[in-house]
Amino acid sequence: MTLTSQEILHRASPQKIDGKTNEMYLRQIKKTIDRDETKFSVWSGTSSSLADCSVMCLHKSNCVSLLYDFTEASCKLFDVIYNADGSVGAEDVVYYTLESSNNRRVPESCQDLVIFSGAKTDGEYWIYPKATNGQRIKIYCHDMQFIPSEYITLRNTNYFIQHDQSNWQLKYIQCQSTIKPPLKTVHFSKVKINIQNMEIDGNDYQFTSLTGSPTVEYGQSTDCNGESFRNPCPRFSEAVIDTRGTGLIVDPTITWGVISGWWAKIENINRSTDGAQISFICTGWCGECGPTSGPIILQPSKEYISATDAKALVCDLDSPALILPAIIIP
Repeated sequence: MTLTSQEILHRASPQKIDGKTNEMYLRQIKKTIDRDETKFSVWSGTSSSLADCSVMCLHKSNCVSLLYDFTEASCKLFDVIYNADGSVGAEDVVYYTLESSNNRRVPESCQDLVIFSGAKTDGEYWIYPKATNGQRIKIYCHDMQFIPSEYITLRNTNYFIQHDQSNWQLKYIQCQSTIKPPLKTVHFSKVKINIQNMEIDGNDYQFTSLTGSPTVEYGQSTDCNGESFRNPCPRFSEAVIDTRGTGLIVDPTITWGVISGWWAKIENINRSTDGAQISFICTGWCGECGPTSGPIILQPSKEYISATDAKALVCDLDSPALILPAIIIP
């Protein structure tokens, strides 16, 4: 295990629990924890030393981090890991997170929850993906009774419009002022991700509401009302991405532009300062716009998301709860 100059590794004294000798290593990190968060400890009380506090954590099967105050001799145990922000708090207060253990770890996927903690209910859980370097992410685990998959719940409007030839009132006439309904639109309430790389599956319509029969992907929009240089020319396409409330943003290195089309152009592209909101329209005859540098990748933002917003479970490596059924391909 590699340590930086700002990190300290602490070994909790081995303890015999249920007939097995268990131990864990805790890593001290730089973190200022919101005072409200300390109310959500799974146990709190006095402890004579950091070592004793660590032993208490070892005996609590759902403990994965702790906060110890040397001045007050107080110990708080948590079932979540708070992300490091690099800040320096009071010197007499230390925060440690689970580095390794021979009987527990935090879940890296919804499948981990099913196998190692016996979770069977769909819902919001705290997951610590390798793709985010173990930073805590609020994930909606879907289909937990069978083959679980990961989704991000979108708290704000995310929609994408697909204007095409089916909306023409008159065939092959550009810049028509009205459309033939329906204007194909997809609203996403949740978006599926690949937990291994945080890549959005834009074709997954599991949690969407549809107008018409759209095929547009998350993050894309199409317009077929006229070549981009024509003006005036009504435009009916629009794409709106809004990840506020998720603790995530779209990777800021992703570029946006024309994917395909004749005399197509992306216009009115806007991105909020915090990176959580992106919007644009597409023009062309016909034009398709969206990410041009590759798939949409999500990454952690600096947004505060309370630990109470999702369920915290810890993986018990000693007792796998379930072996997932094999998928047989004929």
